[in-house]
Amino acid sequence: MKEDLATRLERENLSIASFKKRVLAYFIDNFILSFIIYIIFYTPLSQAKDLMEMIEVSRNFGLSFILIRLIYQIIFTYLYGASLGKMICKIIILDEDVLDKPNLIQSCIRSSVSELSNSAFFLGFAWALSNNLRKTWEDYAAKTVVVNVA
Repeated sequence: MKEDLATRLERENLSIASFKKRVLAYFIDNFILSFIIYIIFYTPLSQAKDLMEMIEVSRNFGLSFILIRLIYQIIFTYLYGASLGKMICKIIILDEDVLDKPNLIQSCIRSSVSELSNSAFFLGFAWALSNNLRKTWEDYAAKTVVVNVA
């Protein structure tokens, strides 16, 4: 019979990351990504001749921000098991079956569902408040868990 996740985490001396740490990591990541987007779009915005051009650049900005955030999350989750914000907060994403960093498919699923959660007023993130393992929609979809590193 397969052990439950909480028992396996306890056996491996792993503790679930707090909601507070996860929120902080989210804000750190979005600050980093906003800075990158600002650098990318500074020139087009500053060169816009009228309001219509600014609106067009801003429209592209929104889609670009989502795509850059998606790619950022996929790459960092797959390569390191953590985004820069999570690294700073000393938390990591683990595949709940093998307790190792997620594979590429899990990273893509997790990042995509996270974007859907963001679009749904962060309901998927708030879901973490309703369970002991603090799993969000993306954690359930990708079969991952977020734990403390130190």
